[in-house]
Amino acid sequence: MKADPGLAGVRFRACNRWLEGDLDLRGFLGLSDQVRKGYSEVRMRMEVDTDAPAETLRELAGYSPVYDIVSGSLPVRLEIVARPG
Repeated sequence: MKADPGLAGVRFRACNRWLEGDLDLRGFLGLSDQVRKGYSEVRMRMEVDTDAPAETLRELAGYSPVYDIVSGSLPVRLEIVARPG
């Protein structure tokens, strides 16, 4: 999420992130040069304790350094779950 969501008028009480991905071990272990060595897809889940609407959270997620680094090289499926307090 954005370094300071408060600047956007959003209050986070907590924010947790999970990443998981698909990796073909034949590429990673050097058993095949026909298979990518890295992940083919990454799934990122963010659970946010906030009263902000989902569309605001999705917009703010674009500022996440974690999302930025993984989405620049491969497809990322992003799921955001708002947990209002």
